[in-house]
Amino acid sequence: MHILALILLLLFGGCGYKPSSEYSNEVLGDRVYASVVTFIEEPENSILVEDALKEALQTRLNVSFVNRRDIADSEIELSLKSLRFRPLQTDESGYVILYRAEIVLGARHKYFSNGVARTSYYTLNGFYEFPIRPSGSISLALKFDAIKFSALKAVDNLIPKLALKGNSNINR
Repeated sequence: MHILALILLLLFGGCGYKPSSEYSNEVLGDRVYASVVTFIEEPENSILVEDALKEALQTRLNVSFVNRRDIADSEIELSLKSLRFRPLQTDESGYVILYRAEIVLGARHKYFSNGVARTSYYTLNGFYEFPIRPSGSISLALKFDAIKFSALKAVDNLIPKLALKGNSNINR
């Protein structure tokens, strides 16, 4: 057992492997200011998307959030580009029984690299599939869950993009 642990340690430590969170932290810093532009069409969903952003960054990258821009190491702002619910499957009577929530978010990431302010823009896509009862409509609770989970998937797509940006900053 000790030999296996030693081999794994040498394999991952010896080859210079670093987890993507280390590269992401190069462009995020320790303190992040996160904001979501309020969606005019559905302002209550702005809170869900902001919570998804914070949950994804906190659980994946272990960053701290601050309430003021002036003390943040970096800033991430999300805005809704599109949100739609698409029927995927119907039953034998023609009633929709499976929907897919598709969300597209725009992300603006502002950070400092070698004392110079830099801004990057990303487009993030996420989706979430969920069943409903035949001849039923999408309830408010199902809609909120679908938006939250699709936004969480979209924000998950931001993390490797930040890691790639952090890696390119290190190799300059």
